[in-house]
Amino acid sequence: MSSTPASVRAVQQVELVIQTGDIVVYFIALFYVLIVLTAGDLLRRRLNLKPDFTRKVIHLFAGAAIWTVPYYPHPWMATLVAFTFVVFLVIAGAERFSRYFEAMARPEDLEHGSIRGPLWYAVSITVLTGLFTFTGLEQIYFVPAAAIHIMMFGDGLSAPIGMKYGQRYRRVIFGSERSLHGSLALFVFGLLGTLIAFWFFGIFNYGTLVGSSGILWSQMITLALTGAASATLIELVSPKGSDNVTVPFLTTVVMLIVGAWLGLVVL
Repeated sequence: MSSTPASVRAVQQVELVIQTGDIVVYFIALFYVLIVLTAGDLLRRRLNLKPDFTRKVIHLFAGAAIWTVPYYPHPWMATLVAFTFVVFLVIAGAERFSRYFEAMARPEDLEHGSIRGPLWYAVSITVLTGLFTFTGLEQIYFVPAAAIHIMMFGDGLSAPIGMKYGQRYRRVIFGSERSLHGSLALFVFGLLGTLIAFWFFGIFNYGTLVGSSGILWSQMITLALTGAASATLIELVSPKGSDNVTVPFLTTVVMLIVGAWLGLVVL
């Protein structure tokens, strides 16, 4: 094996076929998301926890459905899981699914009858997963996966931490309240999420971050720090309600550029 990871050098042709294994993994992922949604609903109804809390629980854990990507015989099938969640969020305001809607809704969502934040979060996961699996680039899926994990952990924990500890350090930037503590939380937990994604997708499954001498620690940590720092800055200046799109997409672009410079990503 060479000193550089086994990166993908060109967009590959993928088989648009479905096998039994694809269907099995698809339903496992759907079942997992349903468990997360049900947990949020039960926390709201049985323990009387506020939607602000249950929404964060769903935000923190629902995105982990992407961990099934390496186990599909045809990884592009993972896009259908995210897309299914998008469709569900579109119809979540219907009476039949109102309990899930209430577990995820902000006050302004109740007025509009739509769950905008989680919807755009799911759209971002769908598009990023599709871009890297329909093109046969799943070996470098660790990059968008890291951006998604930053949203899961960093963005998911920055708001509650900022609201609790950053009361005296708040500033309104482009219509959104930001705090020093919230931004630090996004960086720290975003960095943790990035390293988890790198380990699971880049080391454990695809081996893209492993060279002839072992794990490419220095490059990997440099890229993780870059991803967490860029996501923190992007979230800081994102207009209100747009961070579920700006953070994952722009962070992915930054990490692809820096990853190419480090030799971890070769398209």
